[in-house]
Amino acid sequence: MIESEPVRYNGTDPGGIRDMKKFIKFTALLTCGMLSLQLISCTSKPVATESSETTNVFEATTTEISETSETTTVTETSQTTSEETSETTTEATTSETTAATTESSETSASTSASETSATSETSQISNDVCAIYTKIPEEKKNYIIYNEAFGGTITANAMNKGFIGITIVSDGTNLTGDIPAEALQFTVFYDERQNFTLRDLDGRFLSATSQGELILTDKPVEDNYQFWRMEETKDGWHIINVGAANNQALQYSSGTFSIRTCANTSAFVFNFYEVG
Repeated sequence: MIESEPVRYNGTDPGGIRDMKKFIKFTALLTCGMLSLQLISCTSKPVATESSETTNVFEATTTEISETSETTTVTETSQTTSEETSETTTEATTSETTAATTESSETSASTSASETSATSETSQISNDVCAIYTKIPEEKKNYIIYNEAFGGTITANAMNKGFIGITIVSDGTNLTGDIPAEALQFTVFYDERQNFTLRDLDGRFLSATSQGELILTDKPVEDNYQFWRMEETKDGWHIINVGAANNQALQYSSGTFSIRTCANTSAFVFNFYEVG
């Protein structure tokens, strides 16, 4: 083979040109390689970022879960405290209610006892027996002469030839309440004929007169006007004056005690109630 001299173009070496081209190509490849590395690096960074973000999300989730757990714990503690407070409040309320109920019951019981006591006292005052019914009066005992039909007894207040009557309460058997101060009480004294006199607490005789009057006298009167006898009736006694003519008897009519001819009416019927 015959070696030829290098061909020169305008004073330029073609071999140098090729070397330059190779250098440029190498540089280009090197640049491309670096760019590829950069691209690879750029491509891998998001993955790391995503991993980091995932880790952060996980941490955030863990934090949220932790915070949620703490919140739940706080909530449970709060609920427990609330329940304890509620139980305490309930117990306090129950205790207060029980105390209030007890106080109310005690107050009610005390009030009821007071009312019962007051009622009992009133009942004792209004229902105390002041005179006891007696079928036949006994000598030297004190009695109220009582008209059953009108509930009246005799007083010393004179009116229309007689005396004003006053009402006393009866329970159907005995006289109750206080005996009025004006009411006359009579002591019975019998004679041998079983006639009797009626003398008040001042020693005065309940007597009749020949003029048909009913009087109180300090001494016995003539003709037996101070004596009385009893005739039994269905509901009590007729009290008839021994000395007076025409069967004159004690009568209670229109609020006045007097003597009139005895008749079979309630105005002439009396009973004796012993004063204790």
